[in-house]
Amino acid sequence: MCNAPGRLGSSVSNAPSFAGSIEKIGRRRAVDEVRERLIASIQSGELGINERLPSENELARLFGVSRPVIREALVSLDAMGLTVARSGSGTFVVATEVKPELVFGGYAPAHLNQVRRYVEIPSAEEAARCCSKAQLDEIASILDRLESEDDAASRNKLDADFHVAIARATGNPLLAKIIGNLRTMVEEEAFTAARLPQRRSQAHSEHRAIYAAIAARDPALARAAMTAHMDSIDQSIADLEESPRKQRG
Repeated sequence: MCNAPGRLGSSVSNAPSFAGSIEKIGRRRAVDEVRERLIASIQSGELGINERLPSENELARLFGVSRPVIREALVSLDAMGLTVARSGSGTFVVATEVKPELVFGGYAPAHLNQVRRYVEIPSAEEAARCCSKAQLDEIASILDRLESEDDAASRNKLDADFHVAIARATGNPLLAKIIGNLRTMVEEEAFTAARLPQRRSQAHSEHRAIYAAIAARDPALARAAMTAHMDSIDQSIADLEESPRKQRG
């Protein structure tokens, strides 16, 4: 490839009933806490089926967190089958029980990650053979920004940019396009997996290992590093799917 070219709809003045029990929470594990409190409100009936949740702005005010934190939590609820976002209308409660399998963008995580393995692992291997100095510098720059970014939505975008930059470094523009398109499908998965404790630091380590292997021009090591990254993603999703089952016990 190297040579290739109701209560929930209330206004601020009439806050939902569960708002009285909300205490402002810190940024640390904020997504986890918001998600768990919303799940508890749904499962207790405070937030009933077909009720609309308050807006992102209102939820951010009630919980004392940023809108990106709220957005991540809502993506998780949607992936778990508890809510659905309706364009122009808001987010509505549609179930009180977590569905047995997660779905992202209409696809099961196993299907998405199987396809990612087919294209991203060979891409890392080929990038180690073909990557130019300029392309390597671009990957390093993206990685530096990714590690210092606190906004969840911006991190997700930079994560996508990192994987696409590796694909571009193969010299095959079609690989970059395919991986770019795949990343739009796995956005929900990335948001949801990110709520696991330590996942952010683990992902940084995995990305650094991939970059180091490409920088060392070691195709076998790059392949192994990207494989380990995909294995870790699979394990994160498995942990997410197992957690609700344990809760239902």
